[in-house]
Amino acid sequence: MIRRWLGHLWPSSLSMRIACILVAGLVLTQVLTSTIWFESRRRQMLEIPTRVFATRVADSLRLLSTQPDGARQAMLQTLTTPGFAPSLSMQLPAPVTASGDQTRIAPLLAQVIRLHLGRPVEVRVIDAALMDENNRPAGSLAMMTAHDPTASFLVAARLSPQDPWLIARGQEDENGADLDRAGTILDYILRIYLLRILIVVALTLLAVRLAMNPLKRMGDAAEALRRDIHSPPLQTCGPREVRGAAEAFNAMQRQIIENMEERSRFLAAISHDLRSPITRLRLRSEMLPSEALRASFRADLSDMEEMVDATLSFARSGVEDSVREMVDLDLMLAMMVANLAGQAVTLTGQVGRPIHGFPQSLRRCVQNLLDNALRYAGSAEIHASGDKQIAVIEIRDHGPGIADDQLEAVFEPFYRLEHSRNADLGGVGLGLSIARKIALAHGGSLTLRNRAEGGLSVHLAIPHAVQDA
Repeated sequence: MIRRWLGHLWPSSLSMRIACILVAGLVLTQVLTSTIWFESRRRQMLEIPTRVFATRVADSLRLLSTQPDGARQAMLQTLTTPGFAPSLSMQLPAPVTASGDQTRIAPLLAQVIRLHLGRPVEVRVIDAALMDENNRPAGSLAMMTAHDPTASFLVAARLSPQDPWLIARGQEDENGADLDRAGTILDYILRIYLLRILIVVALTLLAVRLAMNPLKRMGDAAEALRRDIHSPPLQTCGPREVRGAAEAFNAMQRQIIENMEERSRFLAAISHDLRSPITRLRLRSEMLPSEALRASFRADLSDMEEMVDATLSFARSGVEDSVREMVDLDLMLAMMVANLAGQAVTLTGQVGRPIHGFPQSLRRCVQNLLDNALRYAGSAEIHASGDKQIAVIEIRDHGPGIADDQLEAVFEPFYRLEHSRNADLGGVGLGLSIARKIALAHGGSLTLRNRAEGGLSVHLAIPHAVQDA
């Protein structure tokens, strides 16, 4: 279930997959390294309280150093205020397990005390901790949500080894510093995550686009090659691997063209060699004494000639033209219907604009479809339509139709379906195969469907223009 859900979210394009992997890696790295922001934020929240407390300790040491021993206790009471409680002792308090906050403030606190006194001072940070509003140790969440944090200190300091330790215990807050909770959270999200991710996403998409562009060009070239074997070759530029792939692709295209040209020459020779004996047989059949026998020979020779023509046309991939040109389908259809005068063929609608294609092949494609409709149904209705992108020719008949499970099988070469249409009619089973190959050569499609009111509908769609890579 989860895998299926993730599969729907996973992008289909390779470039977006690479971009997602890079961005996900960045986010994971950012999450793991976000402790840097928390560490910086904690030091920031500790800095002001530490400086204020260190100044109090330094002032207390200075005042006490000017007092005789008997007057120091009274001075300590004077220095005692809420949040600051000094005392004198020859012994250090019991050590406390060192915490992260204690380690963070110790250098700063000692530095501030020495700067204020202007002389060497022995300083020991016994304990230090950052506290939240509830006077509990502040965790990571408090770095963003705390509005009035305080720092708790226990510090010992003395001017010389002969002096007693000044033990200072107390708490300090931000002393009026603005700690905007919403601003802090916004700073964390924007500066640490959103801004960096947006920059990296933009750079990643740019880098992936540049890296994937050669692959896209190769895919476009392969599609153009499928439509037109004589499409322009790929440019051999870019990185070494891309140039090598482009050169291999162009070599493959040249090899295919050479093979097709050799096949065409071979087929032309076969066509000539086959037509000669058929012609001789046709002449000899006319000398037969029986008219019935002559008619039988004529029919067999006509079938042979039709089969040879259809097979050679199919072997030529259905595209007999070598150069595309603008084809006026409306004019072509009107002329074809005029040539079929006397037969039940009607034409409605119009494509409206020329298409870029092979005129002879398109004429053969439509003619094959019309021949099928007339052969099996005795009539054909042509409906033409189109828009800015595609031209559509639909040919309908009122025949017996085709079983739904056979609608694709009839496009197979030499597949005949007379048992479901009309067993007395001919055909070698290549008309639809040739028609579909012509449609595919134009970047279009050819499909069949049974009509609800009876008969078959043939849907031919051809794009107006084919963009070569």
